[in-house]
Amino acid sequence: MSPRRAKAVGGRVGDDPAAALRAHLIDVTEGLLSRLPIAAITTRDIARAAEVSDGVLYNYFEDKTALILAALVSRYRRLAGRFYATFPVAGSATVEDNIVALADGLLDLMVDVLPTFAGLLTEPILFHRLFAEIHSDELSPQYMEARLGEYLREEQRLGRLGPVDTSPVGTLLMGSVAVMALGSHLAPIPDRGALSAKLTPIVATILRGLE
Repeated sequence: MSPRRAKAVGGRVGDDPAAALRAHLIDVTEGLLSRLPIAAITTRDIARAAEVSDGVLYNYFEDKTALILAALVSRYRRLAGRFYATFPVAGSATVEDNIVALADGLLDLMVDVLPTFAGLLTEPILFHRLFAEIHSDELSPQYMEARLGEYLREEQRLGRLGPVDTSPVGTLLMGSVAVMALGSHLAPIPDRGALSAKLTPIVATILRGLE
């Protein structure tokens, strides 16, 4: 027997009912994750928020952990997509301005995902499963570094960046931004504008080092 569809997805004409309900369960779980600690979320919480019976999620996911993992990956994929949208086009603006804009997008990403990762420290199984997922494709930090390397090599091809070894840039930039993102959560009143202002001298220092 097919599970009762959630009212929230009942009006999505043309959608595959199973796919729509699965996506709805993931969306609802994402919402709960933004308000509650992972350990506090129960199957009943998810079912009530999704307006389905308690057992429906087991038609789409192996267990609650699998659903929470899907929600975490979905959220990280969305945030990573926002970051990739900041990637500059080689030949536009200046190399320094482009990398500053990219670093600002990376800062947004890290500021948003750090609380999630911190909350997973008490959930080691889920923590390792999430990291396995996000290291499997374009979500991985290694892929982000590779994309940055591609951009820098294209700027070299255009003659806007000298024939230098650009491989350390990703590590230096991501490390600096990670420290800033962590500091933003430790500060009594995080000032996002002040953090962004620090990116320009960091990028300038990295570029001078390359030269």
